[in-house]
Amino acid sequence: MKKTLLSLIVATSFCASISAQAEVIRIAHDNQLDTPLHKSLVQFKNELESQPSLDLQVEIFESGQLGSVSEVTEMVQNGNIQMTAAASVLLAPYIPEFNVLDLFFLFDDENHAHKVLDSETGGQVLLDAMESKGFKGLGFGEVGFRHMTSNLGPISDENILGEVRLRSANNPMQITAWESVEATPIPLAWGEIYTSLQQNLINSQESAAFSVSSMRFNEVQNYLTLSGHIYTNFVWFMNDKMFKGLNSTQQEALIKSANKAIDYQRQLSMEANTNVVEELKESGMKVSVMPDSLKAVMAEKMNGAIKSKLRDRTGHALFDQVINTVENLR
Repeated sequence: MKKTLLSLIVATSFCASISAQAEVIRIAHDNQLDTPLHKSLVQFKNELESQPSLDLQVEIFESGQLGSVSEVTEMVQNGNIQMTAAASVLLAPYIPEFNVLDLFFLFDDENHAHKVLDSETGGQVLLDAMESKGFKGLGFGEVGFRHMTSNLGPISDENILGEVRLRSANNPMQITAWESVEATPIPLAWGEIYTSLQQNLINSQESAAFSVSSMRFNEVQNYLTLSGHIYTNFVWFMNDKMFKGLNSTQQEALIKSANKAIDYQRQLSMEANTNVVEELKESGMKVSVMPDSLKAVMAEKMNGAIKSKLRDRTGHALFDQVINTVENLR
């Protein structure tokens, strides 16, 4: 199915390239139709297509129709499709500069994250780093802060962390960080979390609040601790060659439309994550806020275990510049 769709896209792209028809921007992503990301991409499409003089059309392939995040990223890089959005943690293998965003407790809240990621000395230098890999970075959308759920009780002190067995992505930095606070990270695929919680292979997990509801983790987890230990974004980006092939009017309109859509997506994500916490309470989950004292201990230990390696991967000068921006914009 994926190969058939991709073949159709490549063939259509070839036909479009030899005709005088509008430029077509094909966007693929792995989110569902009802998510903030897809809704904001629809707004992006409508914004561009409402200006006929631009001669730009947008086609959206949602729900992983064309493949995984890594597969779609490579398609954008190769020019087989034109645009996508992905979390920076998944793009770090392609753009090592994004490793700086893998620090724990990096941002105070959503507004702090937005200020840093929208700044010239923060997010823009990371987007600029994409160009050497054939990408044009457009901006940072939002998934939200990740929190912890558990069957152990509220995550409120260091002692309980030693009893936590939680799902971790198969990422050496994440594993090392969780081990530094005595937790037991177990690498599992995202789709295996529910069953693993049900079977008590793990007793905890960490994700955005919206994901707790959409993945029905509240059916097998009793406690939600609002820890906000990692902020997850969506990097919007497209094929750099395609972008540079547009005229200046098209480029300006595309960037403006992307910025408006990203603001809309952030708004939807913040609303969804706020509303879902209340829904989870109503479903019977016991919700608490992680004490600042524990956050401070976790930040010191977790970042202490991985910071030097992340700095090496990012590049010392860029890493220090972004961290200085984070501090200056608090």
